[in-house]
Amino acid sequence: MNKHIKWILEQYKAQKWFVLIMVVLTLLSSIVSIAFPYVFKEMLDLLKDILQFPDKYPEPMREVYKIIKLLIAIGMAELITGIYPGIRGWVNMRFEHSLRVMYFKHILAKDFSFFQKFKTGDIVTRLTDDLSDYPRVSWFLCSGIFRAFNSFSMILFALVVMFSINIKLTLLSIAPLPIMMLVFYFTADKVYTNYNRNQQAISAINTQLEMSFSGIRIVKSFVSEEKYNRFFDVALAKRFKTEMSMVKLNAILSLIWQYIDYIAQVAVILFGGYLAVKGEITVGTFFLFYTYLSMMIYPLIDLPQLFVTGKQAFVNIDRLEEMKNYPSLNDKFKGEHKVKDFCALSFENVSFQYPDKPFPVLKNASFNLDRGERMLILGPTGSGKTTIANLLLGLLKSDSGTIKINGKPIDEIDIKSLRNIVAYVPQEPLIFGGSIKDNILFAVEKASEKDYHIAVQTSQLENEIASFPERDETFVGNRGLSVSGGQKQRLTIARALVKKPQLLILDDITASLDAENEEKLWQALDENYPGIAAIVISHRLSTLRYVDSVLFIDSQGNTHKGTHDYLVFNNKEYHDFLREHLKQENKK
Repeated sequence: MNKHIKWILEQYKAQKWFVLIMVVLTLLSSIVSIAFPYVFKEMLDLLKDILQFPDKYPEPMREVYKIIKLLIAIGMAELITGIYPGIRGWVNMRFEHSLRVMYFKHILAKDFSFFQKFKTGDIVTRLTDDLSDYPRVSWFLCSGIFRAFNSFSMILFALVVMFSINIKLTLLSIAPLPIMMLVFYFTADKVYTNYNRNQQAISAINTQLEMSFSGIRIVKSFVSEEKYNRFFDVALAKRFKTEMSMVKLNAILSLIWQYIDYIAQVAVILFGGYLAVKGEITVGTFFLFYTYLSMMIYPLIDLPQLFVTGKQAFVNIDRLEEMKNYPSLNDKFKGEHKVKDFCALSFENVSFQYPDKPFPVLKNASFNLDRGERMLILGPTGSGKTTIANLLLGLLKSDSGTIKINGKPIDEIDIKSLRNIVAYVPQEPLIFGGSIKDNILFAVEKASEKDYHIAVQTSQLENEIASFPERDETFVGNRGLSVSGGQKQRLTIARALVKKPQLLILDDITASLDAENEEKLWQALDENYPGIAAIVISHRLSTLRYVDSVLFIDSQGNTHKGTHDYLVFNNKEYHDFLREHLKQENKK
Protein backbone atom coordinates (compact mmCIF):
# COMPACT_ATOMS: atom_id res chain seq x y z
CA MET A 1 0.00 0.00 0.00
CA ASN A 2 1.20 3.52 -0.82
CA LYS A 3 2.80 5.10 2.28
CA HIS A 4 0.69 8.24 1.98
CA ILE A 5 -2.57 6.27 1.70
CA LYS A 6 -1.51 4.18 4.71
CA TRP A 7 -0.81 7.37 6.69
CA ILE A 8 -4.23 8.82 5.78
CA LEU A 9 -5.99 5.61 6.84
CA GLU A 10 -4.18 5.75 10.20
CA GLN A 11 -5.50 9.26 10.79
CA TYR A 12 -9.00 8.18 9.78
CA LYS A 13 -8.81 5.27 12.21
CA ALA A 14 -8.00 7.69 15.02
CA GLN A 15 -11.03 9.85 14.08
CA LYS A 16 -13.32 7.05 12.82
CA TRP A 17 -16.63 8.39 14.17
CA PHE A 18 -16.12 11.81 12.63
CA VAL A 19 -15.07 10.21 9.34
CA LEU A 20 -18.23 8.05 9.40
CA ILE A 21 -20.38 11.16 9.96
CA MET A 22 -18.66 12.83 7.00
CA VAL A 23 -19.34 9.81 4.77
CA VAL A 24 -23.06 9.81 5.66
CA LEU A 25 -23.43 13.58 5.21
CA THR A 26 -21.52 13.49 1.92
CA LEU A 27 -23.75 10.80 0.44
CA LEU A 28 -26.90 12.52 1.73
CA SER A 29 -25.76 15.84 0.24
CA SER A 30 -25.07 14.19 -3.13
CA ILE A 31 -28.42 12.36 -3.21
CA VAL A 32 -30.35 15.54 -2.40
CA SER A 33 -28.43 17.52 -5.05
CA ILE A 34 -29.14 14.89 -7.72
CA ALA A 35 -32.79 14.34 -6.70
CA PHE A 36 -33.91 17.94 -7.17
CA PRO A 37 -33.34 18.20 -10.97
CA TYR A 38 -34.75 14.71 -11.49
CA VAL A 39 -38.00 15.57 -9.68
CA PHE A 40 -38.17 18.86 -11.59
CA LYS A 41 -37.72 16.93 -14.84
CA GLU A 42 -40.60 14.66 -13.86
CA MET A 43 -42.72 17.73 -13.16
CA LEU A 44 -41.93 19.29 -16.58
CA ASP A 45 -42.73 16.04 -18.38
CA LEU A 46 -45.91 15.66 -16.35
CA LEU A 47 -47.11 19.17 -17.23
CA LYS A 48 -46.38 18.56 -20.92
CA ASP A 49 -48.20 15.24 -20.75
CA ILE A 50 -51.21 16.81 -19.02
CA LEU A 51 -51.42 19.50 -21.71
CA GLN A 52 -51.11 16.96 -24.55
CA PHE A 53 -53.28 14.21 -23.08
CA PRO A 54 -55.74 15.78 -20.60
CA ASP A 55 -57.97 12.70 -20.68
CA LYS A 56 -55.26 10.61 -18.99
CA TYR A 57 -55.43 12.81 -15.88
CA PRO A 58 -58.96 13.26 -14.44
CA GLU A 59 -57.40 15.05 -11.42
CA PRO A 60 -54.24 16.65 -12.81
CA MET A 61 -53.63 18.93 -9.81
CA ARG A 62 -53.35 15.93 -7.48
CA GLU A 63 -50.38 14.67 -9.56
CA VAL A 64 -48.82 18.12 -9.60
CA TYR A 65 -49.23 18.49 -5.82
CA LYS A 66 -47.43 15.17 -5.28
CA ILE A 67 -44.40 16.45 -7.13
CA ILE A 68 -44.58 19.83 -5.36
CA LYS A 69 -44.62 18.04 -1.99
CA LEU A 70 -41.62 16.01 -3.09
CA LEU A 71 -39.81 19.22 -4.10
CA ILE A 72 -40.60 20.77 -0.69
CA ALA A 73 -39.24 17.64 1.05
CA ILE A 74 -36.05 17.86 -0.97
CA GLY A 75 -35.81 21.57 -0.09
CA MET A 76 -36.05 20.70 3.61
CA ALA A 77 -33.34 18.09 3.16
CA GLU A 78 -31.19 20.78 1.48
CA LEU A 79 -31.48 22.86 4.65
CA ILE A 80 -30.15 19.92 6.68
CA THR A 81 -27.30 19.21 4.27
CA GLY A 82 -26.52 22.95 4.27
CA ILE A 83 -24.58 22.44 7.50
CA TYR A 84 -22.29 19.96 5.70
CA PRO A 85 -19.59 22.50 4.66
CA GLY A 86 -19.50 23.88 8.23
CA ILE A 87 -19.05 20.41 9.72
CA ARG A 88 -16.36 19.71 7.14
CA GLY A 89 -14.48 22.82 8.26
CA TRP A 90 -14.85 21.81 11.92
CA VAL A 91 -13.42 18.34 11.19
CA ASN A 92 -10.50 20.06 9.38
CA MET A 93 -9.70 21.86 12.63
CA ARG A 94 -9.98 18.62 14.60
CA PHE A 95 -7.46 16.90 12.34
CA GLU A 96 -5.16 19.92 12.58
CA HIS A 97 -5.28 19.89 16.38
CA SER A 98 -4.70 16.13 16.73
CA LEU A 99 -1.82 16.11 14.23
CA ARG A 100 -0.10 19.09 15.86
CA VAL A 101 -0.34 17.45 19.30
CA MET A 102 0.92 14.12 17.93
CA TYR A 103 3.97 15.51 16.14
CA PHE A 104 4.81 17.88 18.98
CA LYS A 105 5.00 14.85 21.31
CA HIS A 106 7.36 13.15 18.89
CA ILE A 107 9.58 16.24 18.74
CA LEU A 108 9.77 16.48 22.52
CA ALA A 109 11.13 12.92 22.57
CA LYS A 110 14.05 13.79 20.27
CA ASP A 111 17.63 14.44 21.37
CA PHE A 112 20.05 17.26 20.57
CA SER A 113 21.04 15.87 17.14
CA PHE A 114 17.47 16.41 15.94
CA PHE A 115 17.62 20.10 16.82
CA GLN A 116 20.98 20.42 15.07
CA LYS A 117 19.42 19.17 11.83
CA PHE A 118 16.04 20.93 12.10
CA LYS A 119 16.21 24.65 12.87
CA THR A 120 13.56 26.26 15.07
CA GLY A 121 11.91 28.19 12.23
CA ASP A 122 11.73 25.02 10.12
CA ILE A 123 10.08 23.05 12.96
CA VAL A 124 7.57 25.86 13.55
CA THR A 125 6.72 25.92 9.82
CA ARG A 126 6.10 22.17 9.76
CA LEU A 127 3.86 22.33 12.83
CA THR A 128 1.88 25.35 11.58
CA ASP A 129 1.98 26.18 7.87
CA ASP A 130 2.32 22.55 6.76
CA LEU A 131 -0.77 21.58 8.76
CA SER A 132 -3.34 24.32 8.38
CA ASP A 133 -5.47 25.85 5.61
CA TYR A 134 -5.73 25.02 1.90
CA PRO A 135 -4.15 22.80 0.56
CA ARG A 136 -2.25 21.58 3.63
CA VAL A 137 -2.62 18.24 5.40
CA SER A 138 -5.55 18.93 7.72
CA TRP A 139 -7.59 20.55 4.91
CA PHE A 140 -6.77 17.68 2.57
CA LEU A 141 -7.71 14.98 5.12
CA CYS A 142 -11.28 16.23 5.32
CA SER A 143 -12.26 18.96 2.87
CA GLY A 144 -9.90 17.84 0.11
CA ILE A 145 -10.86 14.18 0.14
CA PHE A 146 -14.55 14.61 1.02
CA ARG A 147 -15.08 17.35 -1.55
CA ALA A 148 -13.75 14.92 -4.13
CA PHE A 149 -15.88 12.14 -2.62
CA ASN A 150 -18.90 14.44 -2.79
CA SER A 151 -18.07 15.24 -6.41
CA PHE A 152 -17.52 11.56 -7.25
CA SER A 153 -20.78 10.46 -5.63
CA MET A 154 -22.70 13.29 -7.36
CA ILE A 155 -21.23 12.31 -10.72
CA LEU A 156 -21.90 8.62 -10.06
CA PHE A 157 -25.53 9.18 -9.04
CA ALA A 158 -26.04 11.56 -11.98
CA LEU A 159 -24.50 9.07 -14.42
CA VAL A 160 -26.78 6.28 -13.19
CA VAL A 161 -29.77 8.50 -13.96
CA MET A 162 -28.30 9.78 -17.23
CA PHE A 163 -27.30 6.34 -18.57
CA SER A 164 -30.79 5.08 -17.82
CA ILE A 165 -32.18 7.86 -20.04
CA ASN A 166 -29.71 8.36 -22.94
CA ILE A 167 -26.36 6.59 -23.35
CA LYS A 168 -24.95 8.76 -26.20
CA LEU A 169 -25.56 12.04 -24.41
CA THR A 170 -24.09 10.62 -21.20
CA LEU A 171 -20.86 9.48 -22.91
CA LEU A 172 -20.49 12.97 -24.39
CA SER A 173 -20.92 14.46 -20.89
CA ILE A 174 -18.05 12.47 -19.33
CA ALA A 175 -15.66 12.83 -22.31
CA PRO A 176 -13.50 15.53 -20.57
CA LEU A 177 -12.60 13.33 -17.58
CA PRO A 178 -9.90 11.17 -19.28
CA ILE A 179 -8.33 14.30 -20.81
CA MET A 180 -8.18 15.96 -17.36
CA MET A 181 -6.54 12.87 -15.85
CA LEU A 182 -3.98 12.87 -18.66
CA VAL A 183 -3.09 16.52 -17.96
CA PHE A 184 -2.55 15.69 -14.30
CA TYR A 185 -0.40 12.65 -15.14
CA PHE A 186 2.08 14.81 -17.05
CA THR A 187 2.19 17.61 -14.42
CA ALA A 188 2.13 15.61 -11.15
CA ASP A 189 5.91 15.56 -10.57
CA LYS A 190 6.23 19.28 -11.28
CA VAL A 191 3.43 20.05 -8.78
CA TYR A 192 5.20 18.01 -6.05
CA THR A 193 8.63 19.56 -6.76
CA ASN A 194 7.38 23.17 -6.89
CA TYR A 195 5.33 22.80 -3.72
CA ASN A 196 8.23 21.18 -1.84
CA ARG A 197 10.51 24.08 -2.81
CA ASN A 198 7.90 26.57 -1.65
CA GLN A 199 7.57 24.93 1.79
CA GLN A 200 11.37 24.92 2.16
CA ALA A 201 11.42 28.62 1.33
CA ILE A 202 8.77 29.30 4.02
CA SER A 203 10.86 27.32 6.55
CA ALA A 204 13.93 29.39 5.65
CA ILE A 205 12.04 32.65 6.27
CA ASN A 206 10.72 31.48 9.65
CA THR A 207 14.22 30.35 10.65
CA GLN A 208 15.59 33.76 9.67
CA LEU A 209 12.89 35.51 11.71
CA GLU A 210 13.54 33.33 14.76
CA MET A 211 17.31 34.03 14.58
CA SER A 212 16.75 37.76 14.15
CA PHE A 213 14.29 38.21 17.02
CA SER A 214 15.95 35.84 19.50
CA GLY A 215 19.29 37.55 18.91
CA ILE A 216 17.92 41.08 18.70
CA ARG A 217 20.34 42.35 21.37
CA ILE A 218 23.33 41.23 19.32
CA VAL A 219 21.84 42.62 16.12
CA LYS A 220 21.31 46.00 17.79
CA SER A 221 24.67 46.12 19.59
CA PHE A 222 26.57 45.35 16.36
CA VAL A 223 24.40 47.77 14.34
CA SER A 224 23.57 44.90 11.97
CA GLU A 225 19.98 45.79 11.14
CA GLU A 226 20.83 46.52 7.50
CA LYS A 227 22.69 43.22 7.16
CA TYR A 228 19.71 41.28 8.47
CA ASN A 229 17.43 43.27 6.16
CA ARG A 230 19.51 41.99 3.24
CA PHE A 231 19.32 38.41 4.54
CA PHE A 232 15.56 38.73 4.83
CA ASP A 233 15.23 40.27 1.35
CA VAL A 234 17.07 37.29 -0.15
CA ALA A 235 14.85 34.80 1.72
CA LEU A 236 11.69 36.69 0.70
CA ALA A 237 12.79 36.83 -2.93
CA LYS A 238 13.25 33.05 -2.95
CA ARG A 239 9.82 32.53 -1.41
CA PHE A 240 8.23 34.96 -3.88
CA LYS A 241 9.79 33.04 -6.77
CA THR A 242 8.61 29.62 -5.53
CA GLU A 243 5.10 30.88 -4.70
CA MET A 244 4.75 32.53 -8.11
CA SER A 245 5.73 29.27 -9.80
CA MET A 246 2.96 27.52 -7.81
CA VAL A 247 0.41 30.21 -8.68
CA LYS A 248 1.28 30.04 -12.40
CA LEU A 249 1.10 26.24 -12.49
CA ASN A 250 -2.25 26.13 -10.63
CA ALA A 251 -3.69 28.89 -12.83
CA ILE A 252 -2.70 27.07 -16.03
CA LEU A 253 -4.09 23.73 -14.79
CA SER A 254 -7.38 25.31 -13.66
CA LEU A 255 -7.73 27.12 -16.99
CA ILE A 256 -7.10 23.92 -18.96
CA TRP A 257 -9.63 21.90 -16.94
CA GLN A 258 -12.25 24.65 -16.99
CA TYR A 259 -12.12 25.13 -20.78
CA ILE A 260 -12.08 21.41 -21.48
CA ASP A 261 -15.30 21.13 -19.48
CA TYR A 262 -16.88 24.21 -21.04
CA ILE A 263 -16.26 22.78 -24.53
CA ALA A 264 -17.95 19.54 -23.44
CA GLN A 265 -20.86 21.55 -22.01
CA VAL A 266 -21.39 23.39 -25.31
CA ALA A 267 -21.26 20.08 -27.19
CA VAL A 268 -23.89 18.54 -24.88
CA ILE A 269 -26.19 21.57 -25.26
CA LEU A 270 -25.96 21.41 -29.05
CA PHE A 271 -26.38 17.64 -29.26
CA GLY A 272 -29.06 17.55 -26.53
CA GLY A 273 -30.97 20.39 -28.20
CA TYR A 274 -30.80 18.53 -31.50
CA LEU A 275 -32.26 15.34 -29.89
CA ALA A 276 -35.00 17.40 -28.16
CA VAL A 277 -35.99 19.04 -31.47
CA LYS A 278 -36.14 15.63 -33.15
CA GLY A 279 -38.29 14.34 -30.29
CA GLU A 280 -35.84 11.63 -29.21
CA ILE A 281 -35.77 13.14 -25.72
CA THR A 282 -38.30 15.24 -23.83
CA VAL A 283 -37.89 18.85 -22.75
CA GLY A 284 -37.65 17.60 -19.16
CA THR A 285 -34.83 15.22 -20.12
CA PHE A 286 -32.95 18.04 -21.90
CA PHE A 287 -33.41 20.20 -18.80
CA LEU A 288 -32.14 17.32 -16.65
CA PHE A 289 -28.98 16.83 -18.75
CA TYR A 290 -28.31 20.55 -18.95
CA THR A 291 -28.77 20.94 -15.17
CA TYR A 292 -26.64 17.87 -14.37
CA LEU A 293 -23.91 19.08 -16.70
CA SER A 294 -23.92 22.51 -15.04
CA MET A 295 -23.77 20.80 -11.66
CA MET A 296 -20.94 18.53 -12.83
CA ILE A 297 -18.59 21.29 -14.02
CA TYR A 298 -17.00 21.88 -10.62
CA PRO A 299 -17.15 18.20 -9.53
CA LEU A 300 -15.34 17.28 -12.74
CA ILE A 301 -12.68 19.86 -11.83
CA ASP A 302 -12.63 18.67 -8.21
CA LEU A 303 -11.68 15.10 -9.14
CA PRO A 304 -8.37 15.91 -10.91
CA GLN A 305 -7.84 18.73 -8.40
CA LEU A 306 -7.82 16.06 -5.69
CA PHE A 307 -4.64 14.66 -7.20
CA VAL A 308 -3.02 18.11 -7.36
CA THR A 309 -3.84 19.00 -3.74
CA GLY A 310 -2.95 15.42 -2.82
CA LYS A 311 0.54 15.88 -4.27
CA GLN A 312 0.88 19.08 -2.26
CA ALA A 313 -0.42 17.44 0.93
CA PHE A 314 1.98 14.52 0.41
CA VAL A 315 4.84 17.02 0.59
CA ASN A 316 3.54 18.15 3.99
CA ILE A 317 3.09 14.54 5.15
CA ASP A 318 6.66 13.69 4.11
CA ARG A 319 8.00 16.74 5.97
CA LEU A 320 6.10 15.81 9.14
CA GLU A 321 7.12 12.16 8.92
CA GLU A 322 10.74 13.18 8.34
CA MET A 323 10.72 14.81 11.77
CA LYS A 324 8.88 11.91 13.40
CA ASN A 325 11.16 9.23 11.95
CA TYR A 326 14.43 11.05 12.55
CA PRO A 327 16.46 8.64 14.74
CA SER A 328 16.66 9.58 18.40
CA LEU A 329 18.98 8.40 21.13
CA ASN A 330 15.92 8.02 23.32
CA ASP A 331 14.98 5.04 21.12
CA LYS A 332 18.15 3.33 22.37
CA PHE A 333 17.38 3.91 26.04
CA LYS A 334 14.34 1.75 26.55
CA GLY A 335 15.39 -0.19 29.64
CA GLU A 336 12.73 -1.19 32.14
CA HIS A 337 14.72 -0.95 35.39
CA LYS A 338 13.49 2.09 37.32
CA VAL A 339 15.92 4.07 39.46
CA LYS A 340 14.48 5.44 42.71
CA ASP A 341 17.67 6.35 44.59
CA PHE A 342 21.14 7.37 43.56
CA CYS A 343 23.84 5.20 45.12
CA ALA A 344 26.72 5.14 42.66
CA LEU A 345 27.80 6.17 39.17
CA SER A 346 30.60 4.51 37.23
CA PHE A 347 32.18 5.09 33.82
CA GLU A 348 34.08 2.02 32.60
CA ASN A 349 36.40 2.61 29.62
CA VAL A 350 33.88 4.98 28.01
CA SER A 351 34.86 6.54 24.67
CA PHE A 352 32.93 9.03 22.60
CA GLN A 353 33.54 10.84 19.33
CA TYR A 354 31.31 13.49 17.75
CA PRO A 355 30.46 12.74 14.08
CA ASP A 356 32.06 15.97 12.86
CA LYS A 357 35.27 15.59 14.90
CA PRO A 358 38.41 13.81 13.63
CA PHE A 359 39.27 12.28 17.02
CA PRO A 360 37.46 11.08 20.18
CA VAL A 361 36.62 13.71 22.77
CA LEU A 362 36.75 11.04 25.50
CA LYS A 363 39.05 8.02 25.42
CA ASN A 364 38.56 5.07 27.79
CA ALA A 365 37.18 7.35 30.53
CA SER A 366 36.87 5.50 33.86
CA PHE A 367 35.80 6.91 37.22
CA ASN A 368 33.31 6.39 40.07
CA LEU A 369 31.02 8.77 41.91
CA ASP A 370 29.41 7.68 45.20
CA ARG A 371 26.32 8.89 47.03
CA GLY A 372 26.89 12.33 48.55
CA GLU A 373 30.21 12.85 46.76
CA ARG A 374 30.94 16.16 45.07
CA MET A 375 33.27 15.97 42.10
CA LEU A 376 34.78 18.81 40.10
CA ILE A 377 35.54 18.17 36.42
CA LEU A 378 38.48 20.17 35.06
CA GLY A 379 40.17 20.13 31.69
CA PRO A 380 41.05 22.20 28.64
CA THR A 381 38.30 23.75 26.52
CA GLY A 382 36.70 21.07 24.33
CA SER A 383 38.09 18.20 26.41
CA GLY A 384 34.67 16.59 26.96
CA LYS A 385 33.52 17.93 30.34
CA THR A 386 29.96 18.67 29.20
CA THR A 387 29.99 15.46 27.16
CA ILE A 388 30.25 13.46 30.41
CA ALA A 389 27.08 15.17 31.71
CA ASN A 390 25.24 14.48 28.43
CA LEU A 391 26.32 10.82 28.44
CA LEU A 392 25.09 10.43 32.01
CA LEU A 393 21.69 11.94 31.17
CA GLY A 394 21.28 9.77 28.08
CA LEU A 395 21.45 12.79 25.78
CA LEU A 396 24.41 11.11 24.07
CA LYS A 397 25.32 7.45 23.71
CA SER A 398 28.90 6.26 24.17
CA ASP A 399 30.73 4.60 21.28
CA SER A 400 32.24 2.01 23.60
CA GLY A 401 32.48 1.18 27.29
CA THR A 402 29.77 1.03 29.92
CA ILE A 403 28.03 3.64 32.07
CA LYS A 404 26.42 2.18 35.19
CA ILE A 405 23.96 3.65 37.66
CA ASN A 406 23.80 1.72 40.93
CA GLY A 407 25.64 -1.11 39.19
CA LYS A 408 23.15 -1.34 36.31
CA PRO A 409 24.18 -0.45 32.71
CA ILE A 410 22.40 2.70 31.58
CA ASP A 411 20.96 0.81 28.57
CA GLU A 412 18.91 -1.32 30.99
CA ILE A 413 17.56 1.65 32.94
CA ASP A 414 14.32 3.53 32.32
CA ILE A 415 15.89 6.84 31.29
CA LYS A 416 12.96 8.91 32.58
CA SER A 417 13.33 7.49 36.09
CA LEU A 418 17.04 8.39 36.01
CA ARG A 419 16.34 11.94 34.89
CA ASN A 420 13.78 12.29 37.69
CA ILE A 421 16.51 11.94 40.35
CA VAL A 422 19.10 14.02 38.47
CA ALA A 423 18.94 17.79 38.02
CA TYR A 424 21.00 19.50 35.33
CA VAL A 425 21.90 23.19 35.26
CA PRO A 426 23.32 23.95 31.79
CA GLN A 427 26.07 26.38 31.00
CA GLU A 428 23.70 28.57 29.01
CA PRO A 429 20.62 29.18 31.18
CA LEU A 430 17.35 28.94 29.28
CA ILE A 431 14.38 30.91 30.59
CA PHE A 432 10.88 30.39 29.20
CA GLY A 433 8.33 33.13 28.64
CA GLY A 434 6.30 33.35 31.85
CA SER A 435 6.60 34.36 35.49
CA ILE A 436 9.59 33.67 37.71
CA LYS A 437 7.54 31.15 39.67
CA ASP A 438 6.42 29.35 36.50
CA ASN A 439 10.04 28.98 35.46
CA ILE A 440 11.16 27.63 38.82
CA LEU A 441 8.30 25.12 38.99
CA PHE A 442 8.73 24.10 35.36
CA ALA A 443 10.08 20.61 36.11
CA VAL A 444 7.65 19.65 38.88
CA GLU A 445 3.88 19.23 38.78
CA LYS A 446 3.44 19.79 42.50
CA ALA A 447 5.82 21.36 44.96
CA SER A 448 5.13 22.50 48.50
CA GLU A 449 5.64 26.14 49.40
CA LYS A 450 8.43 25.01 51.71
CA ASP A 451 10.33 23.21 48.91
CA TYR A 452 9.81 26.21 46.64
CA HIS A 453 11.15 28.74 49.16
CA ILE A 454 14.13 26.52 50.05
CA ALA A 455 15.07 26.29 46.36
CA VAL A 456 14.76 30.07 45.95
CA GLN A 457 16.77 30.73 49.12
CA THR A 458 19.52 28.25 48.23
CA SER A 459 19.96 29.69 44.74
CA GLN A 460 20.41 33.19 46.24
CA LEU A 461 17.33 34.58 44.48
CA GLU A 462 15.37 35.69 47.53
CA ASN A 463 16.54 39.32 47.59
CA GLU A 464 16.15 39.77 43.82
CA ILE A 465 12.60 38.41 43.84
CA ALA A 466 11.71 40.73 46.70
CA SER A 467 12.93 43.70 44.65
CA PHE A 468 10.79 42.86 41.59
CA PRO A 469 7.51 44.83 41.30
CA GLU A 470 5.33 41.69 41.26
CA ARG A 471 7.65 39.42 43.24
CA ASP A 472 7.79 35.90 41.81
CA GLU A 473 4.81 36.64 39.53
CA THR A 474 6.97 39.05 37.53
CA PHE A 475 6.99 38.19 33.83
CA VAL A 476 10.57 37.59 32.69
CA GLY A 477 9.97 37.35 28.93
CA ASN A 478 11.11 34.78 26.43
CA ARG A 479 14.76 33.78 26.99
CA GLY A 480 14.77 35.93 30.13
CA LEU A 481 15.29 39.24 28.35
CA SER A 482 14.25 41.24 31.42
CA VAL A 483 16.73 39.66 33.88
CA SER A 484 20.52 39.68 34.12
CA GLY A 485 22.82 36.78 33.27
CA GLY A 486 23.45 35.99 36.93
CA GLN A 487 19.72 36.09 37.73
CA LYS A 488 18.98 33.74 34.84
CA GLN A 489 21.63 31.33 36.12
CA ARG A 490 20.21 31.38 39.63
CA LEU A 491 16.70 30.86 38.24
CA THR A 492 17.89 27.68 36.54
CA ILE A 493 19.59 26.55 39.77
CA ALA A 494 16.33 27.06 41.68
CA ARG A 495 14.48 25.15 38.93
CA ALA A 496 16.88 22.24 39.44
CA LEU A 497 16.78 22.27 43.24
CA VAL A 498 12.98 22.37 43.57
CA LYS A 499 13.03 18.79 42.19
CA LYS A 500 14.94 17.74 45.34
CA PRO A 501 17.42 15.82 43.20
CA GLN A 502 19.84 13.21 44.50
CA LEU A 503 22.49 14.10 41.91
CA LEU A 504 23.06 17.71 40.83
CA ILE A 505 25.02 18.55 37.68
CA LEU A 506 26.28 22.13 37.49
CA ASP A 507 27.79 22.93 34.09
CA ASP A 508 30.10 25.92 34.38
CA ILE A 509 27.55 27.99 36.30
CA THR A 510 30.36 30.09 37.81
CA ALA A 511 30.62 31.92 34.48
CA SER A 512 27.51 33.88 35.53
CA LEU A 513 28.00 33.78 39.32
CA ASP A 514 30.44 35.93 41.24
CA ALA A 515 32.66 34.39 43.94
CA GLU A 516 30.44 35.68 46.77
CA ASN A 517 27.24 34.15 45.40
CA GLU A 518 29.05 30.90 44.63
CA GLU A 519 30.20 30.62 48.24
CA LYS A 520 26.68 31.35 49.54
CA LEU A 521 25.29 28.74 47.15
CA TRP A 522 27.54 25.98 48.47
CA GLN A 523 26.86 26.92 52.07
CA ALA A 524 23.11 26.80 51.41
CA LEU A 525 23.47 23.45 49.61
CA ASP A 526 25.26 22.01 52.66
CA GLU A 527 22.52 23.32 54.93
CA ASN A 528 19.39 22.60 52.89
CA TYR A 529 20.38 19.59 50.77
CA PRO A 530 22.73 17.49 52.91
CA GLY A 531 23.94 14.31 51.25
CA ILE A 532 23.27 15.49 47.68
CA ALA A 533 25.84 14.25 45.17
CA ALA A 534 27.18 16.77 42.69
CA ILE A 535 29.14 16.91 39.47
CA VAL A 536 30.54 20.39 38.95
CA ILE A 537 32.05 21.59 35.68
CA SER A 538 33.97 24.79 36.25
CA HIS A 539 36.95 26.90 35.15
CA ARG A 540 37.10 28.73 38.49
CA LEU A 541 39.77 27.15 40.69
CA SER A 542 38.14 28.53 43.85
CA THR A 543 35.46 25.84 43.38
CA LEU A 544 38.07 23.29 44.54
CA ARG A 545 37.37 24.15 48.18
CA TYR A 546 33.73 22.99 47.90
CA VAL A 547 34.29 19.52 46.37
CA ASP A 548 35.58 16.16 47.58
CA SER A 549 37.36 15.01 44.42
CA VAL A 550 38.57 16.13 41.01
CA LEU A 551 38.18 14.46 37.63
CA PHE A 552 40.80 15.84 35.27
CA ILE A 553 40.45 15.27 31.50
CA ASP A 554 43.79 15.67 29.76
CA SER A 555 44.42 16.91 26.22
CA GLN A 556 44.17 13.33 24.88
CA GLY A 557 40.71 12.71 26.35
CA ASN A 558 41.96 10.47 29.15
CA THR A 559 40.51 10.86 32.65
CA HIS A 560 42.34 11.04 35.96
CA LYS A 561 40.48 11.11 39.28
CA GLY A 562 41.69 11.87 42.78
CA THR A 563 41.90 14.58 45.35
CA HIS A 564 43.32 17.92 44.34
CA ASP A 565 46.52 17.32 46.35
CA TYR A 566 47.01 13.88 44.85
CA LEU A 567 46.67 15.09 41.26
CA VAL A 568 48.93 18.12 41.80
CA PHE A 569 51.82 15.91 42.90
CA ASN A 570 51.17 12.92 40.62
CA ASN A 571 49.92 14.34 37.34
CA LYS A 572 52.18 16.77 35.50
CA GLU A 573 49.56 17.86 32.96
CA TYR A 574 47.12 18.68 35.80
CA HIS A 575 49.85 20.66 37.54
CA ASP A 576 50.63 22.62 34.36
CA PHE A 577 46.90 23.16 33.69
CA LEU A 578 46.43 24.75 37.15
CA ARG A 579 49.51 26.91 36.79
CA GLU A 580 48.33 28.24 33.43
CA HIS A 581 44.90 29.03 34.85
CA LEU A 582 46.40 30.79 37.87
CA LYS A 583 48.40 33.00 35.51
CA GLN A 584 45.24 33.92 33.58
CA GLU A 585 43.32 34.69 36.78
CA ASN A 586 46.17 36.88 38.09
CA LYS A 587 46.15 38.84 34.84
CA LYS A 588 42.44 39.55 35.36
